[in-house]
Amino acid sequence: MLFKEEKMKNKTVKAVFFDLGNVIVKFDLEILVKGFAPYTKIKDLNFHSYIMDSPNINRYMEGKLTSSQFYNRTKKIYKLDVSYGDFYKVWNSIFFPYPEVEAIVRSIRIKYPDIKLVLVSNTNETHYSFLEKEYDVLGVFDEKILSHEVGCQKPHPDIFTKALSAAGVLARDTFYTDDRLDLIESARTMGIRAYQFTSHDNLVRDLARVNIFV
Repeated sequence: MLFKEEKMKNKTVKAVFFDLGNVIVKFDLEILVKGFAPYTKIKDLNFHSYIMDSPNINRYMEGKLTSSQFYNRTKKIYKLDVSYGDFYKVWNSIFFPYPEVEAIVRSIRIKYPDIKLVLVSNTNETHYSFLEKEYDVLGVFDEKILSHEVGCQKPHPDIFTKALSAAGVLARDTFYTDDRLDLIESARTMGIRAYQFTSHDNLVRDLARVNIFV
């Protein structure tokens, strides 16, 4: 489905939805491999496929596994001889700042106080708890729709519906950015003006298309 950008670009935006990982904060899954390597004899720690699409991670990200359950299941799969505390120390070490995007978020907040800022993220309890403490930019958001709290993940339409409801806006009045194209396409099918995030410079240009200048 082609996105009708030219027809919609001049309409008023009442809400801006941001993804979290690899948009507001960066992350690197290879850090997990290095971090967990000392705790196991397994040589090939393929965490990428496990994190991106395994039953355990999906259930954890939808709040259907507790942090203790996720720790125990992951520990068993990778034969990790690691304490709960050290496990989550490594688990949360994958993130690092993206100051240029943080600045964009803060600029929108200051220049456009009537626009609702909404975080819409596939995340989990321990990641978000860590990020909320370490990145005060998250306090700028009016609403936070988090997969582990609402029980579903993008691209399920329910998570977008919950975000729209929380912001009190219609899809056509909403700008959304995410690094994953499949999630962008899903949002577009609902009428949300969605743009794939590729860099902070491109984000500035995409926001300008809907008359948000930062």
